[in-house]
Amino acid sequence: MKQISVPGRSYILPQDVSNPSDPAWIAQELERMQLLLPQASHAATNDLLSCALAYVEHYQYDVLQLEHEWEFLYAALIAAWQQAQHAIVIRLVSSLAHIVGRLRASTVAEHILRLGIGASRRIQDREHLTGFLNRLGCLLFSHGKYKQGWRIWCKSLELAADTGSSLGLWEPLCSFVYIADMLGSYNAAQQFVESLQRTHWANDSDTLAVAVFVRGFFARITNNMDRACEDFRYSLRLLSLQTPGTPASVYRQLFTMAVQAELARVQGNYVRSQAFTETALSLAQLFGDCFTVVELLMDQGHFSFQQQQFADTQLVFSRLHDVIRRNEADHLYERCRRLERYMDEYLPAWHTLASSKDQLIPVIVSSGFQEALSERETQVLQLVADGLSNQAIARQLVITLGTVKKHLEHIYSKLDTHSRTSAIVRARALNMLQ
Repeated sequence: MKQISVPGRSYILPQDVSNPSDPAWIAQELERMQLLLPQASHAATNDLLSCALAYVEHYQYDVLQLEHEWEFLYAALIAAWQQAQHAIVIRLVSSLAHIVGRLRASTVAEHILRLGIGASRRIQDREHLTGFLNRLGCLLFSHGKYKQGWRIWCKSLELAADTGSSLGLWEPLCSFVYIADMLGSYNAAQQFVESLQRTHWANDSDTLAVAVFVRGFFARITNNMDRACEDFRYSLRLLSLQTPGTPASVYRQLFTMAVQAELARVQGNYVRSQAFTETALSLAQLFGDCFTVVELLMDQGHFSFQQQQFADTQLVFSRLHDVIRRNEADHLYERCRRLERYMDEYLPAWHTLASSKDQLIPVIVSSGFQEALSERETQVLQLVADGLSNQAIARQLVITLGTVKKHLEHIYSKLDTHSRTSAIVRARALNMLQ
């Protein structure tokens, strides 16, 4: 298999990918592809590039059709790059960007986007450059290259802000899971919403709907249920601003189901949350990618654990491992293991309880505690989690040892715990610690 290059990088195609320069294979594919195009287009689609362009124009938003013919389209992309047909490269990558996350050949997926980036730079198309960089950041992040993915994603947002590009977030309804995971906290999500409101994106209801949803998600997992409920409702109102009569895209349907699942979780409606999640998962499996499916399952597993539905929790982890194995996404196992370790630490017996009909009352705070920690109490608890003794905490905060002990008494009372270890576990469950 020959090596394929893009400025600054070289790639060797996996053995199971067809050779994009094989004339016999291309001729066979051209004949077959023309059967999928309108009859009037046949005369103008008897060469690789024109046929590929006609195909992506006809099926530009059809994820399943694009996915099934990706090797043919990839061959055309390579040919366009080799012929320095940069505008054609950009048009092909714009369509293939919808499916790069679904390709098991990760080197090919990355190569597709880097060709689009290279072509955009060659002809100074900064709008498409922004979109391709954004998508590449998400792709790298989903493949476990977290620092590199985050850096490129942030770079795309900076470029979008400088140029006013409408492709700054590529397709927010498609990448809402990535955005949530890369932001990683309520404060970051809040800053993200505020930055959007200061730009041209404030008029983009879909982008704002995703940003507000992400803020609501982190509000929920930090136990600010009122704030979360408000954000999820606002997100749904923004989604309703779609032009009447316009067919809803699969991404819009998927995102809407995810928002409704989160709203049901805030409202404590386990049955509705599971129903919306299952619909979202069905759409993600058909039109999304492995990373999205895994994240949706992990959210479902965490909530079922909080609701003491331990049999459902075990089922979710079985599904998670199956998805990861089938997609050969070994790097995602660590994400699952982190969640499992948290559950094992919080309630070591949950695996046994999953097969028991007995109710556990109550082991988990699912709707919050009566009184929030003060700023000083939060500082003390963070230092405890960092491994400092009471004496060291007193020295660092310039307070007496007796004051430290009094703060700990208040922390134990508010968190309904009786020791340093249990307080740390409970605080981490509520995402109160860094």
